[in-house]
Parts: sequence; C-alpha cells; structure tokens
Amino acid sequence: MSPQRELFASFLAELGLSDPAGLLSRFELYHSLLLELNVRVNLFSRGTAAEDLWSKHFLDSLLPLKSFDFNGKEVLDFGSGGGLPGIPVKLAVPSCRMTLLDSVRKKTVAMQEMLGRLELEGCSTVWSRLEDLPASGQSYDIILCRALRLEERYLKPLRQLLRPAGQVLFYKAQDSSDLDPYRPRELCRMELDYGQRVIYTLDRAALTK
Repeated sequence: MSPQRELFASFLAELGLSDPAGLLSRFELYHSLLLELNVRVNLFSRGTAAEDLWSKHFLDSLLPLKSFDFNGKEVLDFGSGGGLPGIPVKLAVPSCRMTLLDSVRKKTVAMQEMLGRLELEGCSTVWSRLEDLPASGQSYDIILCRALRLEERYLKPLRQLLRPAGQVLFYKAQDSSDLDPYRPRELCRMELDYGQRVIYTLDRAALTK
C-alpha cells in the first residue's frame, strides 16, 4: 500500500464509517476511473501524481465529514469537474442524495460514465451554470464549493438553491479572503502533507452583501 493510500485508509478508519475495507475498494475503482478518463477529459490537474489523488483529492473531499452530518441530506456539488468532492462524499455517505453540477458538458458526460461504472444510486449529474439552476425548482441542504472563489454573481443563486436551514461549505487552503465579507464559520481545520486545509460554512442569511 502506498503511503498516500495508507494515509487515506487511516482517515477512513478515523471517521468511523461502516465497512472501511469495502469502501476503500470502491475508492480504488474510482481512482482507476479518474486516471482512465482524465486522458480524454481534464478532470483534475494532469500534473497531479496518481498516488497524490488519495490525499489531495479523496481525503481532502471527505474533510467535512469530521464535523458535519451528511446522512439523508440533499447535496449539490457546485463545479464538480471530476466528481470532486461529490463522489467521495456519496461513496462515504450512501444515504445522502448527490447532484454533481458542472457547466462543461464533456465533464458531466465523463462523470455520468463514472457513476454508471461505480453503480452509484441517488447520484446524478447536471450540465448547467449555477445561475440557471434555480429555475429547476430544486433545493438543497448542503452545497459544496471546492476550488472556487465566492463571486458576487453566485450569491443570489446560492440563496435560492439553499433550503431554510441549509449550509454552503467552502474548501480553502491559504487564501480565504473572498469569504471575509460574509464572516464564515470555521467547520474544521487539518494539516496535511501538502499544507493546511480549512472548511468554512455560510448559511442563507450570510449570503448577502
């Protein structure tokens, strides 16, 4: 077992998830699918070593599970790309219902292929801009925002898509200045081999300026 995969396996055990060995095998399949499809579609940085997917993407995606309950929740992964963090969260918490949103059609097609081969139920893809999604009438308990900045144009659609008690979770490294005007609450913080990672949360009321 590679050091990064071993680190991820230890993290799964720390989360106390059921059947960690079976879950790890599901992540192994996802890992191989990402590598296979990334040759055709840029789902993650091609400068990322295959081994680093375990910590920089899989472990990173699951950090909110340390202090946030996803069970039975309706979740939107905004700007999902290669299904990150939405697919890892769905694999770890099968009872949540996950929507993977991306504005690039070829990425949503690739994610749909992965969902089929992973046999993931209760998980779907949507090809759309965030600004157009409220017209669907859908709403969410949790919206995941990883590797993106909170721009003013996102405020209204995020509010519209959140349920009254909903939360938007932001994955941040060193720079979280885009969140400062909204006074986010820190959910969790972790030092990893590639640096510090912090998860912040905003509720509907905070998404105003």
